[in-house]
Amino acid sequence: MEFEVWQLWVVAAIVFVLLEIFIPSFVMLSIGLGCIFATFGALMHGPVALQVSFFIIGTLTGFLGVKPFMVKYAYQKKSIQTNASGLIGRIGRVVEEINPETGTGCVAIDGDLWSARSESDSFIPLSEKVKVIRLDSIIVYVDPAGEAHRKTEIPKNIGEVNSAKFLVRIGNRTIYVRYEDTFYLYSKNKITHVVTTEGKKFVLDDSLDKLEQTLPAEVFFRANRQYILKKDIISEYKSTENGKIEVQLKPLGGVTKSISVSRLKAHAFRQWINHS
Repeated sequence: MEFEVWQLWVVAAIVFVLLEIFIPSFVMLSIGLGCIFATFGALMHGPVALQVSFFIIGTLTGFLGVKPFMVKYAYQKKSIQTNASGLIGRIGRVVEEINPETGTGCVAIDGDLWSARSESDSFIPLSEKVKVIRLDSIIVYVDPAGEAHRKTEIPKNIGEVNSAKFLVRIGNRTIYVRYEDTFYLYSKNKITHVVTTEGKKFVLDDSLDKLEQTLPAEVFFRANRQYILKKDIISEYKSTENGKIEVQLKPLGGVTKSISVSRLKAHAFRQWINHS
């Protein structure tokens, strides 16, 4: 079977279009566009020189006209900030007071702990929300986040704490779990659960990282990546090896539970549990 010249140009165009799938730089697609232009030259029974001219015009049209548009919109990838650039401007919570005199301080940002220093060389107390200004190696330099981030931080009195609620959706129903009735919160398989003092479990929409930023700091504490504890459910605690703390919870349904607090959060936990 003998192919016409225009058919050969069509086959070449298809090959270059398929190559573009594996090499998404729009180079192959531009050449494929040139082949399509050359196909019209062949259908007009033009000489080889005319077909080559059409091929060049089509390829240049792809490179100079269509490619910039495709690169800007079709191949545009959302930039993901990581490491230093990803931390700059993030909001965290102080889990160990930042003291310029002693050179100590630690903040929690999305569940990760970072050694912290004050950018303005000022003292920043426990539970204060801070904004990352810059990163130097493994130390973040922060400043207080400002009034806009303090509005949701700590209720003024215990009545406000008890009246606050978690919103829970079950099918087409919406129910509320009061902070006062909460035993603890935990995350499993990236799903957040709230356990009540009656032993009931409900699924929440927000992650522990998001909840940590908004829950009243004098009542709730992020013990580790998996648990947020409530102060009045803790019966006792003790130090263990490697500087960790083992927290014993009050019995729930006749069952007692122990939760480990990491070494980096141990100091902040002692300040939190002993703060009246």
